[in-house]
Amino acid sequence: MRRWMVIALAGFVFLQLGTGVVPRLARALAAAPAPEKPQAGWTVGVRSARGVVSDYKMEYVAGVWFRVFRLRARSALLRWHVGALDPPGAWGAVPADAGPAIDWSSEGLAGVVGVFNGGFKVGAHAGGSMVDGRVLSPLVPGDMTIALDAAGHWRLGVWGQTLPSASFHPIALRQNLPPLVLGGRLTSTAHANIFTWGSPLNNQPEEPRSGLGVDAAGNLVYVATMSNIGPVQLGEALVGAGVRSGMELDMNPYWPILGGSFRALHSPGPLPVQIPYSEHNPDIYFNGWQRDFFVGLAEPNSWACSWVSPGLTPGRMSAQPLHLVGAGCARS
Repeated sequence: MRRWMVIALAGFVFLQLGTGVVPRLARALAAAPAPEKPQAGWTVGVRSARGVVSDYKMEYVAGVWFRVFRLRARSALLRWHVGALDPPGAWGAVPADAGPAIDWSSEGLAGVVGVFNGGFKVGAHAGGSMVDGRVLSPLVPGDMTIALDAAGHWRLGVWGQTLPSASFHPIALRQNLPPLVLGGRLTSTAHANIFTWGSPLNNQPEEPRSGLGVDAAGNLVYVATMSNIGPVQLGEALVGAGVRSGMELDMNPYWPILGGSFRALHSPGPLPVQIPYSEHNPDIYFNGWQRDFFVGLAEPNSWACSWVSPGLTPGRMSAQPLHLVGAGCARS
C-alpha cells in the first residue's frame, strides 16, 4: 500500500511539473522574505506571520538594570502623538491620528504592540517637532531627530547633516537634544556638563532617564530605567543594546513610561512589558496623556501589503489615517 502511495505521489509531482505549478510554487517560496527570527537573550513580545514584531529584555550596565524594548524594522511601524498639555496648543490643532490618545479607529486596525514616552517639553528648548504637516516648534540644526514617514518607517539622524533627506519624506519629526550615540559610540557631548542633558529635579543631576536608538539592522530600540543615572550610563545602555545612533528621551521619575503587549491590540488591552517601578501604567495612553508619545504597530501578516497613510501635501496640514495597500492583505 505504501509503495502505491509513493508511486501516486511521484506521478502527481511529475504532472504538476509538466503544468508549471511546482516551478511557480518554488519561485513564490524563494521570493518570500525570511521571517524575523528570535534572538538569544531577548524575549519575544509579539509575533506574526512575518516573524518577530517586538521583543524585550533587561540589561545590566554599570550596576543599573535597564528595560530594553525593540521594534523590528521589517514587521513593525511607528507613529508619534502630541500630548494634551505639551506641545502647548497642539491638542485640537492637529488631526485625531496625532492626538493625545491612541487612535483606535486607525492604529487599532494595524494593532498596537507598544507605546512609550517622547521627549522633553517645549519649554525645555530641547528641539523642535512637526506632525501631519504642522510645525509645533522650530527644528534645531544639530539636534538628534527621529523622522517617521507615511508608511511608519523611521529614520534617526542629526538635523542639518543626515536629515532632512531627499529619499525620506516624513509626516512627523521629533527632536530632543544633541546626539547621544553616533557610529555605535558615545558622542563627546555625552561627557559634557550633565545639565546639558536636562533639568533634573532639585538639582539632582542623576535621575531616571529614557532613550531611543536604531541598531545595525534598522530596528528601533527603546531603553529606560527608574534608577538615578546620568547621560553616559544611558548612552552605554543604548550601545549595549546594539544601538548605532541614539538620542535621549524624557527624564525624571514622572515621565519614562513603556508598555509592550503580547499580541497586537485592536482595542485597549494588557501592556505587561513595562519599566520596573515606573510611576504610571501605560494604559494612560488609551484615553489621553499630557505629554507626547510614540505608538508601535504591527505590519500586516502578508509581505505583499503594508499599512500607509496618505502622506503630506506641501504647505498644509493633513490627517494621516492608516489604510492597507498591496495584494493579499489581512489583519495582523
